[in-house]
Amino acid sequence: GVFLFSLIPNCVGVLFGFLFGEVLGIGMSDLVSLCILAAVVLVTVGLLWKELLYATFDPLGAAASGLPVGKLDYLLLALIALTIVISLQSVGIILVVAMLVTPAATAQLVSNSFGRLVAVAGAIGVVCPIIGLYISYWVNSASGATIVLVETAVFTAVLVVTSLVGRYRHAEAGARAAQAGSAR
Repeated sequence: GVFLFSLIPNCVGVLFGFLFGEVLGIGMSDLVSLCILAAVVLVTVGLLWKELLYATFDPLGAAASGLPVGKLDYLLLALIALTIVISLQSVGIILVVAMLVTPAATAQLVSNSFGRLVAVAGAIGVVCPIIGLYISYWVNSASGATIVLVETAVFTAVLVVTSLVGRYRHAEAGARAAQAGSAR
């Protein structure tokens, strides 16, 4: 598709809009459709939270319990596809992927339950774009790319901190084991 778009004269702007979107070019109708989408996704996931969780993490057990695992999988995929399609206008295909994956990957580093993971990822998904928009305004840079860079910086910082904390805890546990062994 990128190759074919590049063959059309004066179509570079459309191509870049498709790939990277225009966060600052969102109109009122786009904003309304994004809000409606968010409401539909949140209500659907809220109503089917237990079923989606069960079918996602233990499909055999969910099927044995009588849940329509295939239909729940297709529903979840449809919600993700709908989110991607509507978000393409504002942030573009490349940034949609980054904005879907990075908050979840960051939250996974600090979460020990799925509910907490969703809450942390949601918070990152709300706060980082706000910070990214402010930074892009002050630095005069591309808004979508700046948002993703902020999310990536948060991921990197959390990864470094959790790695250091993990090493410290591992070393501390080893020291305790050594003390317990020498006391015997």
